[in-house]
Amino acid sequence: MTIFQTNDHSGQRDMAHASTQAPAALLKHPHLWRAGQMHQYGRNTTSSGFSQLDAALGGGWPEAGLTELLCSSAGIGELRLLAPALRQLSSQQRWIAWVNPPFVPYAPALKAAGIDVDKILLIHPKDHAEALWAVEQASRSGTCSAVLAWFDEKKLKASDTRRLQLAGKSGGTLSLLFRPDQAESKASMAELRLRLKPADSGDSLSLDILKRRGGWPVQELRLDVGDIAERRRQREIRQQLELWRELQSSVDQNTEQEEQDAAVAGEASQGTAAVTDPGVAADHAAGTSRTSQTSMLH
Repeated sequence: MTIFQTNDHSGQRDMAHASTQAPAALLKHPHLWRAGQMHQYGRNTTSSGFSQLDAALGGGWPEAGLTELLCSSAGIGELRLLAPALRQLSSQQRWIAWVNPPFVPYAPALKAAGIDVDKILLIHPKDHAEALWAVEQASRSGTCSAVLAWFDEKKLKASDTRRLQLAGKSGGTLSLLFRPDQAESKASMAELRLRLKPADSGDSLSLDILKRRGGWPVQELRLDVGDIAERRRQREIRQQLELWRELQSSVDQNTEQEEQDAAVAGEASQGTAAVTDPGVAADHAAGTSRTSQTSMLH
């Protein structure tokens, strides 16, 4: 019996090379990050309108995926925090869906904040299952730039948040889920979780980043989320005032030039009036007549 034995190590070398290349390729995967690589994590973002928050989030709100806002109570400034981003997103040819809001959005306030109210889509589901379906479909459809959702917290499961995260990624939608701050201890598949609470000042909001993709948690970001509409109105007033000053300066220059032209024209008219004085004109005409007669006699 003959036994054939090969001593070819090329196959082993190829396997060893592949084993070293696989981890290197895996580390370059866009959905994998390592500590300290916050700014190397590539994704599309929408500016929050707050430079401090944009820096912490690596550019702003993620344009696709699920973001959770944990609030101690409704109306502490969460919508004022989102207003700059919603203003930008409303310029797109897509809807901004509000699913099961606890209040009726006040159109004049949204319009004053620069949000196109014609892009607002209100959805009032009859139960939790219908609300979950509506949010998932709106997020996945690609026809909504943002979806704002409020659920019955007692019925919301971690598997539901996974469905919404995947739907937002699939549709390129900023899915925003408002939850009570007690939900912090519950598991969630959202890629971004923020805890909001009012600060000492009525126009400030204290914000904790509990979870973010590509970075560690951040504590106590203090943001001035005062009256967005009022700040926008003040900015427009300053712009109008500056325009008025430019126009006024131009009018003053034109008026000064007109006055100079009028003064020159006045001096010229006085000289003409002196020459065309009736008495002088009559004497001049009589002298001319006598001279003409004398010439004719000769």
